[in-house]
Amino acid sequence: MTLLALETATTTCGTALLREGRVLVETHLHRPRVHSERLTPLIEDVLRQADVAASALDAVAVSMGPGSYTGLRIGVSTAKGWALSTGADLVGVPTLEAYAAQCRPMTEPGDVVAALLDARRDEVYAGAFRRTADGLVEHAPTKALTVDALADWIGTVEGRLWLVGDGGEKSRAALDDTGTNRRLLTPDIMTPSAAWVGRCGHRRLVEEGGSDVASVEPLYVKEVHATPSPSPFA
Repeated sequence: MTLLALETATTTCGTALLREGRVLVETHLHRPRVHSERLTPLIEDVLRQADVAASALDAVAVSMGPGSYTGLRIGVSTAKGWALSTGADLVGVPTLEAYAAQCRPMTEPGDVVAALLDARRDEVYAGAFRRTADGLVEHAPTKALTVDALADWIGTVEGRLWLVGDGGEKSRAALDDTGTNRRLLTPDIMTPSAAWVGRCGHRRLVEEGGSDVASVEPLYVKEVHATPSPSPFA
């Protein structure tokens, strides 16, 4: 399986190309507001570096949220376009699941990884995943929460609690009494990764198959509040 993976849910704009779950090429830009103009060139670049034709793609995996509304729309629409144009399967990967999966090599069974993205003010997008012998399973459902609500949401943690993401710093104090000890991995240590979106997407495709391209939508978690433009006729 040759799989193209896209990560655009945060300020990271990333692409990766995997074959049978192994990363061939990946590239990332860690800059805000460049996704619309840089994502397609990055895709073309990883295909060229791997010497893979677009027609050879078997699947496209995309980070589907939560995260930046604009980034998610760009990523999902681009993934749909490449899937439709190449005949590849499409698979949506929850952003926080892929982010938490990066901690798998350093965790032990019983540990919990809380992936936390800053949702502005006193809120975070939060998803928690427990390490098992076989990988990660959901420990607490993905939600938009105030920082003060995190301890009740995550509940009991038997092992170490890992915090990853740009919402980790402002959430750390609220989780001081959770788990046997805590480890904070800030974005300068671990950023969102298209390669891990690809690894999670590959597993989902093997276990569940592809998604219906027409019905895949970003996972916003919070309602999108848009301010309508004033009417020129008012």
